[in-house]
Amino acid sequence: MANDDYITTAEKLLNDFAERTEIESSGSQNLHRYLWTDAFAVKAFFGMYHLTSQKRYFELALRLIDLVHENLGKYRPQDEREGWISGLNHEQGLLHPTVAGLRIGKKFPERQKHESYNSSLEWERDGQYFHYLSRWVMALLQADKETGDEKYAYWALELMLAAEKFIYETGTGYAMYWKMNTELTRPLVASMGAHDPLEGLLCTKSIQARLPGKASDLDALAKKFKSMCSGRTWSNPDALGIGGLLLNSLKAKDLASHGFTLPDGSKPSDLVKEVIESLTSFSRTFSNDESAEYRLAFRECGLSLGLQTVLNSDEISEGFNSEIEELEKYRPMALEIEEFWLQEEHQQSSTWKEHENINMISLACSLIAHQAPEVFSGN
Repeated sequence: MANDDYITTAEKLLNDFAERTEIESSGSQNLHRYLWTDAFAVKAFFGMYHLTSQKRYFELALRLIDLVHENLGKYRPQDEREGWISGLNHEQGLLHPTVAGLRIGKKFPERQKHESYNSSLEWERDGQYFHYLSRWVMALLQADKETGDEKYAYWALELMLAAEKFIYETGTGYAMYWKMNTELTRPLVASMGAHDPLEGLLCTKSIQARLPGKASDLDALAKKFKSMCSGRTWSNPDALGIGGLLLNSLKAKDLASHGFTLPDGSKPSDLVKEVIESLTSFSRTFSNDESAEYRLAFRECGLSLGLQTVLNSDEISEGFNSEIEELEKYRPMALEIEEFWLQEEHQQSSTWKEHENINMISLACSLIAHQAPEVFSGN
């Protein structure tokens, strides 16, 4: 497929997503919002603006940010609690929409104290995920870069300070909860996400780079993340996890180039080496001939997005040297994944339909990264 065809297809996916989730409809209440999907959709809209110069996509990105804040920054419509999670009044809430975090946007309410834990049902319950908040931080920082309006960076700052509640002390240092309730007062899943400390450190350092005058506000948080990153490895067998690690590698490289010191094991070259180790393992079992009914598009497209972002930007990849040559071996895999999910018959599968919004956005992002990787690199 030619690059122009990739962009035409990505544009259709984005337009369908905007229509399906009513981004351009009047009014602020919107029940379609889901934080992870919307974080990548914001970047995708900015990417499409870069490629087409159509102001509509720029405006869609900013409109989506406002919709996320006005819906996921507040309690669910069915909740007996009302208004902003922070407890601020309407006007103050609009000024500080992220100060108490943001809900996931799951279809069922969060598990209450009296309810027993059910691992399957927990995936469908609301609350807050740290790894969703970190992706939203990066979306806000992209908006700050695109607009030059510091309010987006300040919202990212307030969100990271709220997310500090995910961290707790252990006998030997710190650890993190994977999922917490909407008000960030109790854990819902106590285990720690595979890359949460790394993403926390990169987000914190990115905000400090953008708002040097407020850097000291995040010093204590940065130390906690550094402590958790020390001596940790990041290799991951999951396609989406590998894709995320690729994006994190690019962010680490950008920070290092601006003089920010990262702990051993979390330096850019360390992360890319772990990506290669993960890809080597993943490729042994990956088969593009497997039925769509047994595959998840958003996880696979998360991997192709990471690969396309690294491999399609000479400026970003410069300095990875031999690691980039090794990653080039996996470009065909990224293309195979995209071509598989672009086929209409595969988009009729139950696994595509069950996760249609996130699948559409993940595929669109991967296609956009062919020509506008800069919006996904965090630079």
